[in-house]
Amino acid sequence: GALGVIDNSRQAVYGYDQRAEVFGSAGAVEALNKTPHNTRHSTAAGVQEAKPLYFFLERYMDAYVIELQSFVDAVAQDQPTPVTGADGRAATVLGLAAWRSYREQRPVKVAELC
Repeated sequence: GALGVIDNSRQAVYGYDQRAEVFGSAGAVEALNKTPHNTRHSTAAGVQEAKPLYFFLERYMDAYVIELQSFVDAVAQDQPTPVTGADGRAATVLGLAAWRSYREQRPVKVAELC
């Protein structure tokens, strides 16, 4: 089995925070926040680095453009689209499970909604 945990805040005082970490017995993967630059200043007084970009459109604009272009290219070339209706449904079901979990203050299995 698997267990997933999603923490989300669109109102972090320091910017639009998105971090993802996956740990496993063979390794780990981490996706960090996108910042205006990737420099970090370390001194005896502490460590300073840039805050994450504040607005999600700033952070994901490149991805949105690439996704849209991939879709347009697939349609123009009569090829399968990179995202299917099943993908959209899966994302919706996950969102509904998260909402139910919040409302009912309990873990919700995706199978409860399918």
